[in-house]
Amino acid sequence: MFGKSSALGLVLGAVLFYAGTDASAFSGKQTPRATTVTPIVLELEGPLGDPQAEVSGMTWKGDTLVVLPQDPTLFAGEDQLGFFVMYRDQLLAAIDDPARPILPKQVQCLAPELSDLVRGFDGLEAMGLMGDRCYMTVEAKEDTVMAGYLVCGQVDMVNNEVVMDLTKLTSIPMGLNLPNIAEESIIVDGRRVITISEANGANVSPSPVGKVFNDAIEYQGTIPFPRIEYRVTDATRVDEDGHFWVLNYFFPPEREKLNPDVDPELVRFGGLESYDPEACVERLLELRIEGDRIVRTDTPPVNLALLPDNECRNWEAVVRFEGRGFLLMTDKYPGTLMAFVPYSFDH
Repeated sequence: MFGKSSALGLVLGAVLFYAGTDASAFSGKQTPRATTVTPIVLELEGPLGDPQAEVSGMTWKGDTLVVLPQDPTLFAGEDQLGFFVMYRDQLLAAIDDPARPILPKQVQCLAPELSDLVRGFDGLEAMGLMGDRCYMTVEAKEDTVMAGYLVCGQVDMVNNEVVMDLTKLTSIPMGLNLPNIAEESIIVDGRRVITISEANGANVSPSPVGKVFNDAIEYQGTIPFPRIEYRVTDATRVDEDGHFWVLNYFFPPEREKLNPDVDPELVRFGGLESYDPEACVERLLELRIEGDRIVRTDTPPVNLALLPDNECRNWEAVVRFEGRGFLLMTDKYPGTLMAFVPYSFDH
């Protein structure tokens, strides 16, 4: 582990290097600065508010927000998984009055023997939708090796259930083996399903990629993914221009495992005046699919204002709330939190 002064020296050195090569340094153009927004915590009632819910993903199905617990077997009977849904009107009312509680509704997912089919089953990590098709990533620990799988099913909103087709279970090439690091995000681009690893930093994954599957979850290869330090824990839906956002999170005790390099976001958009290598990182980054690659856009990061005592919030789920900003959820650290982050997308 390196100390604050040496880490700051690395960042300053990188800034000097980039300033010497970046055309904007000569043109006089000013790079937009990162913004900091305070999340507005919304009140949850019912089982989803329990820390054991350990939310790992969210996605929209029309005006219904589907929430994925990491271990949905906690909320359903035999051969079933328990998801939760909330509705746009419910959420709007809570955003306008954060003291107004939200009671999520539980829905069932039929997935017989999923935990038995996957050796070392450690939970579900991400969810994406393509029409009425539902795609989820599974995290597993097989002996001392991390493994990931892609499964799919059908969404039946009339009967409030999801039925998984477990006749097909596709292994995801991991590319690295770090404890508790798996495929944490799914994006859907046309007929492509793309999974994204949590770890995409320079020192753990020098050439990060997204893994591409067709709609029948057959592996198609990889596409380049931008270098992002720390963890990438979830992604929003891709819009019509190919833009989407990811959650970017750092828990300082994981420094040795993630071995972060100089943070390219600090180099590009500033933040040196408040840089602290022992502080949490909680932020949103905009990316874009450009043909057969994924790139970081020119939009500055949206930093989330940290708690006063520097207690980290492990944000694990994000969706855009069109016209308003973002909705986020944590896993069990420091508890199950749902928050609204106001943001204007007119950039």
